[in-house]
Amino acid sequence: MDWLAGLGRGLWRFGQARPARPVGFPIAVLSFDRPDYLRQVLYSLRPQIAEPDRVILFQDGGWNRWSGRQKGSTELIARCVAAFRRIIPWGEVVEASENLGIALNYERAERHLFEDLRAEKALFLEDDLVLSPNYLGVVGQLLDFAEQDKRIAYVAAYGDLWAGRRSQRRRAHDLIPMHENWGAALTRSAWLAERPFRKQYLELVGDCDYSKRDHEAIKTFYSCRGWKNTITSQDAARWVACAERGAVRVTTFPCHARYIGMRGEHSTPKLFKTSKFDKTVVFRGAPPDLAAPMDDEVARWLAAERQRFQGGGEPFYVGHGR
Repeated sequence: MDWLAGLGRGLWRFGQARPARPVGFPIAVLSFDRPDYLRQVLYSLRPQIAEPDRVILFQDGGWNRWSGRQKGSTELIARCVAAFRRIIPWGEVVEASENLGIALNYERAERHLFEDLRAEKALFLEDDLVLSPNYLGVVGQLLDFAEQDKRIAYVAAYGDLWAGRRSQRRRAHDLIPMHENWGAALTRSAWLAERPFRKQYLELVGDCDYSKRDHEAIKTFYSCRGWKNTITSQDAARWVACAERGAVRVTTFPCHARYIGMRGEHSTPKLFKTSKFDKTVVFRGAPPDLAAPMDDEVARWLAAERQRFQGGGEPFYVGHGR
């Protein structure tokens, strides 16, 4: 087990490090069929929350009617639900009766939090990002910036996953643009702003097995809007939606989380190793006080993002987009 998850498990078991007050936003946890990963994430989350905090598991189902395939083991899915109920006993579970795929599972989670619950901001966690004890506190600071500056859409605190411990200490207060939307939070206003774009993307994946989506149709959708994006994942739709409306996605420079998704919808052990995710060094110490990004930083980040999705610039990291 990752040392972060081990730390979280120890604190959970002995009732230590309970937060003094609610975190101030609901947390959605998206899960499919990786209970070993999910347990690590939940153990790292548990010491940072208390019963007043609303935490909801959005558990995807196994049978996909569009492809007629059993996408996930019913036993593994049941183990995911059992782990959540044991580690976060006051949490809510929303199980899908069939396999939705990650795009539609996210869609129902976002609509539940932002439409049904009318949350002004929310955090969305998948089952493959293990959090440091600083994570929710740092994300809370970043969400404050996003509420004050509409140019900031998604925020996260996983940081530069390839930075060494010394550079992380030196740049503990710095912010940088996000790559993947891992462990990301956003405001309701940001979510509403990108809804028209996202709805059009979801129409292309809403009546199919997500893993067998029509890649060419999605690329054409981007091309017709002036974007040269070849990545067809639901995450990529968020990236382009932000760039199109002039918003940026922000994370910290230090790593307040560790990505563990060696196997998954978009990952393989080979890609995980090629991308050097196994080399991540997590920041240790007190969470830093952050300052909102300056206007020139936002402009520079947005320009780089738009260049990337118009066919120029560099990939997010080695191996990305394969």
